[in-house]
Amino acid sequence: MARPLSKKNEQGVLTRPEGIEGKINIALTQDWATLSRRVRETNPQSRDFLPSECLVHLIRDAIHRGEERVARVLMPQLLKRAEANLERTVPDSRMRDAESVRHTILSDLMMMFTQDGTEGHEAELDFYECKFLRALRFLRIDHVRKALSERKELTDLPQAGDGAGEAAFNDEMLARLSRMASIGPSQEDALYLPEVIAALDRLPPDQKRAVILRRIIGHTEEETAKIMKVKGRTVRNRLSRADKQLKTLKEDL
Repeated sequence: MARPLSKKNEQGVLTRPEGIEGKINIALTQDWATLSRRVRETNPQSRDFLPSECLVHLIRDAIHRGEERVARVLMPQLLKRAEANLERTVPDSRMRDAESVRHTILSDLMMMFTQDGTEGHEAELDFYECKFLRALRFLRIDHVRKALSERKELTDLPQAGDGAGEAAFNDEMLARLSRMASIGPSQEDALYLPEVIAALDRLPPDQKRAVILRRIIGHTEEETAKIMKVKGRTVRNRLSRADKQLKTLKEDL
C-alpha cells in the first residue's frame, strides 16, 4: 500500500490522482524481474508503462527501505524523462548556458531524493508524486528566473530613445559585458554599466538588438539571425553599422 502523503496546500493534504494511487499499489506488489522490465517501458500507451509519479514513489520507497539496487535502476529512468522534458523547455537555442541550467535542475531533483525524509525535507517530493511535470515546471521556472536575474543588468536594457551624441563601443566594453553576463558584475565593472547602457541606447533599435543578442548574450550569428528573422548577412551589416556609429566616449573605460 502506498504511503500517505503529508504535504499540505490550501485544500488540505495533497492526494495522488486515483489512477496513480492504483498503479503504485500494483507496482509495490510485483517482483523485481517484473518491475525492472516495466521501468524500461517508454510507451505511455502500454499497460506496463509506469508514470513518472509512480517512479517517484517507488524510488522514495526503495531508499526508505534501504534497497539501493532498486533505487539505482529506477532513478536513471526518471532522470531521462526529466532531461527530455528540459531539453524541450530549456533549449540551447533560447537561453545562454541552457545546458548548465538543465544540469543544475537535474542535480537539485536528485538532491531531493537524497534529502527525502530528513528534517525540513519530509514532504518535499510529495507534489512530484501527484503531478510530476507540473512540479518539474515550477523547479525549472525557479532556476531559469535565477539564471536570468544574474544577467538582468544586460537583458533588461532601456528602450531606445532620442539621445544625441556618439559613443565608443570597443572590445574592452564588449569583454566587460561578456564577463558580467557570465559571472555577474564585479564592483569595478558595475561602475561602467550606466555608460555602456547609454552607449547602447543611442543605437537604432535593430542595431542595438543585434549587439545585445550577438555580442553580449553570446548567441551565434545563425541564432541571432533566426531570433531577429533576418539573414546572417543582415546581422553582420547591423553590427558593422553599430561599430561605426559608436566611435568615441568622453571617458575611457
